[in-house]
Amino acid sequence: MKTEYRSQKSEEVCSRQYTVGSKQKRVGKGQFFTAYFLLLTAYSILHTVSSADAQVIDKIAARVNGDIILVSEVKGKSFLTLSDMQKRDKDLKEDDIYKVEKEVLNEMVEERLMLQFAKDNNIKVSDEDVKAAIEDIKKQNNFTDEMLEKELNKENITLNDYKERLREQITVSKVINYEVRSKVQVDEKDVKKYYDEHRDEFATPEEIRVRHIMFAYSEDMDSQKEEIIKKKAFDILNRIKQGEDFASLASMYSEDASAKNGGDLGYFTKGKMIKVFEDTAFALKKGEVSDVIKTSFGFHILKYEDRRESGFKTLEDVSREIERRIFNEKIKSLKDAWVKKMREKAFIEILY
Repeated sequence: MKTEYRSQKSEEVCSRQYTVGSKQKRVGKGQFFTAYFLLLTAYSILHTVSSADAQVIDKIAARVNGDIILVSEVKGKSFLTLSDMQKRDKDLKEDDIYKVEKEVLNEMVEERLMLQFAKDNNIKVSDEDVKAAIEDIKKQNNFTDEMLEKELNKENITLNDYKERLREQITVSKVINYEVRSKVQVDEKDVKKYYDEHRDEFATPEEIRVRHIMFAYSEDMDSQKEEIIKKKAFDILNRIKQGEDFASLASMYSEDASAKNGGDLGYFTKGKMIKVFEDTAFALKKGEVSDVIKTSFGFHILKYEDRRESGFKTLEDVSREIERRIFNEKIKSLKDAWVKKMREKAFIEILY
């Protein structure tokens, strides 16, 4: 599992978040330690992924200018990805292992190039930056200093080792800021063009707003009990027809959680409710009340409140989302081009 530090503003460490693998999410207790550190303790069980692994863990996987990357490092960073794959597909093939490890090795080569670039260009990470990253990890996991060290000790990792790995991750982030992120610009024309070309992505389906009164019923009830509940539902329906307020009656008699809101279910689209409930709701007109209907949950009376026609989100509504998409696409494109140029200049020897 890779814990990656990313900075959200150019040229500075701020608004920190950590990513696990390639998906952004909050990491849980015991899950925020990098695969880089897992290699220190995990190799005793790596044979469960590949019986041949133990024979090669001390070899050189790649040379990047004056640095070397060990096979053990590659396997350490690949370990959790392969473990997750093995849980999903117990018949993990050698080709699957090879593809993952080659991808990880490629990422490690790129990271090594960025660390070398940082050294050559005097891009440094202060102790305060590392401390702030540690504090973020503690906050995300509700850890005290003692709890953090305890988790690290379980993996035979010292706090200093962990800090150094974080320092490398922050350094990589700063390099990307320095060479890529700071050069990305997204203007209004880009946003408008994207909106026009991807308008279908911002379509909104028809939605209706309904109130209901539910009288709970289950299949294991006897027919006599069912008739009593059904009669109660029809009695309430008659009171509604005589002019009593639907929301007030829902608050008093409905056995659904929505009773506290006068039976208001809010807006929903097709496909969100049980079919008989949905078909009845969408067939009503504004202000109309349904007959008593039966579902697996009980007997219901519905009132149609409002409708939102299908359409499209406005440019104003989605401009921030579009800007973020374009920004990320441009960063990836520029980063890929920059890394390619770095690789062309470097001496890289892949041995694994």
